[in-house]
Amino acid sequence: MLRISNAPTVVSQVFAGAAVGWYALPTGTALPLGALVLVLVGVVLSYLAGMILNDVCDAQVDATERPDRPIPSGRIPLFMARFVGGCMLLIGISMLAVASPATLPWAIVLGVCILAYDMLHTLSAASFVLMASCRGLVPAIAAFAMSSNTDWSILAWTASAAFAFIAAVSIAARNEMTGFGVIARVAAWSLPAAACAPLGMWGALAIDPGGALLSSMAVGATLLAAYLVFVGIHTASKRDYPQAVPRAVSMWIGAMPAMDAATCFLLGSPTLGVLCLGMLGLSRALRPRFAGS
Repeated sequence: MLRISNAPTVVSQVFAGAAVGWYALPTGTALPLGALVLVLVGVVLSYLAGMILNDVCDAQVDATERPDRPIPSGRIPLFMARFVGGCMLLIGISMLAVASPATLPWAIVLGVCILAYDMLHTLSAASFVLMASCRGLVPAIAAFAMSSNTDWSILAWTASAAFAFIAAVSIAARNEMTGFGVIARVAAWSLPAAACAPLGMWGALAIDPGGALLSSMAVGATLLAAYLVFVGIHTASKRDYPQAVPRAVSMWIGAMPAMDAATCFLLGSPTLGVLCLGMLGLSRALRPRFAGS
């Protein structure tokens, strides 16, 4: 129910957002660890709550189409899932709101987007905008938790890349159990461009990573993200494999920490970049046991 194998990908987004905010602080300023911990825990709780409430809202549909899901199968009572999911979301958004005065409005918007997506995603194909907005808001909240004077141009690149990437994944996965149609293929083939967004930011904003090593690490992380995306596209194209698209979706989402690592390296935060790559490894380790889609 928690799709926990994807949880490390929201953690890496927090690290990328933290790198954006830290970049705006005076050189030598320590990373605000207290605010970072609040955002990390708050984002993870909000993500997990969104997964639970997604199943709560889908309970009637799942009873017909996927009766083996935890709620319709009776393994988890509906009222319990609703209570736990609601409490987790309230706690998570509250932690994000108090991380910094600058994060309050963004935390509220994130909470609204999570609830709106869970309630509307079965009613409208356009709901992917809400899902993508949730992902785009995560680095923004982390950045403003680090500094209220975050560079808007860098944040726009980072948040927009996350939004575009998840929007494309959501479109490609819209009918994941029925095949890989033309619209899904077009969306999937836009993913490599989104995966290379950190390099676009580097060129457009003339960012100085602070040395050849960090530049090389940023390029390497971007190429890794693009490689994982292409592997996912190849997997989704397998006509004789009924789980091809769901497996590809997990691969695509799992590529996000590499994008986040590239952003951290470009902004001169190698420790955060390495932590992002660690989240990539953790996500891949969890995926065989816990479905991400």
